[in-house]
Amino acid sequence: MSNLPPEYEPVHHEPRRRRAPRPDDRSDPRGSGPWPAPPQYPPQYPPQYPSQQPQQPQQPQQPRFVPGFSDGPAGPAGPSGPAGPPGPDGPGGEWYEPQNYESQGYESQGYEPQGYDPQGHDQPEVDEPRPARRRRRRFRWLAPLVAVLIILVPIAWGGSYVYGIYQNKYHPADYSGAGTCCVQVQVPAGASASTLAPELVSLGVVASTRAFVLAAEHSASTAGLEPGTFRMNRHMQASLAYAALLNPKNVVALTITIPEGWRESRIIATLAADDPHLSQNAFKQALTSKSLGLPPYADGKPEGYLFPDTYQIAPGATALSVLQQMTQAFGTQAGNLNLTEAAKSVRLSPAQVITVASLVQAEGGSAADFPKIARVIYNRLAQGMKLELDSTVFYALNQYGIAATDQQLTTNSPYNTYKYAGLPPGPIDSPGAAAIRAALQPASGNWVYFVTVNPKTGETLFTASEAQFEQYEAELQQNEGKG
Repeated sequence: MSNLPPEYEPVHHEPRRRRAPRPDDRSDPRGSGPWPAPPQYPPQYPPQYPSQQPQQPQQPQQPRFVPGFSDGPAGPAGPSGPAGPPGPDGPGGEWYEPQNYESQGYESQGYEPQGYDPQGHDQPEVDEPRPARRRRRRFRWLAPLVAVLIILVPIAWGGSYVYGIYQNKYHPADYSGAGTCCVQVQVPAGASASTLAPELVSLGVVASTRAFVLAAEHSASTAGLEPGTFRMNRHMQASLAYAALLNPKNVVALTITIPEGWRESRIIATLAADDPHLSQNAFKQALTSKSLGLPPYADGKPEGYLFPDTYQIAPGATALSVLQQMTQAFGTQAGNLNLTEAAKSVRLSPAQVITVASLVQAEGGSAADFPKIARVIYNRLAQGMKLELDSTVFYALNQYGIAATDQQLTTNSPYNTYKYAGLPPGPIDSPGAAAIRAALQPASGNWVYFVTVNPKTGETLFTASEAQFEQYEAELQQNEGKG
């Protein structure tokens, strides 16, 4: 191989930026083994050019084989040395001896001789890591994800909402079976399935209001909800819960029956005795309440307007609420009989009709006799006769009996119809519907006397003759003696 021609000039590379060694075990394509580590050059400040560097004696370099040169004879002698040795046998390479550029200062400055980089500096530069750019690339996937969520979340929520509406309307939540014991449900007056359903849900009786409303709509029963306290189970199927509320056997309440003809004092005494949570004084105070519900013609007096009937007293009921049930029942009956207008047919006020009905209720032993007793009262009033009813005397004395004694007949009270003519100041008891109807629709007849000759059977005889009346009186005394 011959030396490089004299006109050949080495390529001067600009100094490269120093890099940290790469722990890479890739093989050198031009040789064997891993890439050699790049040389470490000490920095020189300021840089020294070849003309400024001191000449150092150099060691002769050994020729090396460079692939790519073809075989051939040794080149001619260069200007600074003899001709090189011939290349090895075989194509594709040639030995050459590099010139000594170290003496010119290039090696010390980091230049690479002959344009050949045996240390791997001609590899592509690797920039220093840029954490900020990597962070931006790392979160670059968030943008499409957020966009997808913005689109899908409202669609999913809307679909779930619509599905929930459909389910609640046509397939509402519901329990199965009769449930487990026990809970008490208070049904107020005038309650419907829709108004009662939220209370049932809160008590855990049914699963949803819609299920209970649908059960009421699909129920085969035509009866509506009745007020009262009912024994129910928790976790009941809605249809079974509605059926249970229609069954009177499930009523859990104190049942009190007030018979016809009872006075106010006896009614409140019975109520207080049957319900230990309410005292008689509580009922007496309730009787004076403006919220009692008396009709305007009662003039604030409850006697005669506590309608006799059977009542359900729910747990926790107050004295006022119990008495309000009775006055409401009277209002219902008065409306059914059209009391205000019907009273005009007998030329009485509604209050006077109730007074007459209370007298009929007290004197009559049988409902069949009520219209006749009413006729006797009207005939005596029409003729200006005193009513002379023993029941009014006993009321004035706050006693009960059938025939008053002579001493009792002298009682000084406006309720004593033996002493005072006309009707008493007000009712003497609570008449039932039959007695009120008889007062509005009296029987036809000329009777002015009647006597209950048999108190045990309630047999009552009527007459317009005073002599016949005395015979009836004697029969009554005889029956009382036998009794």
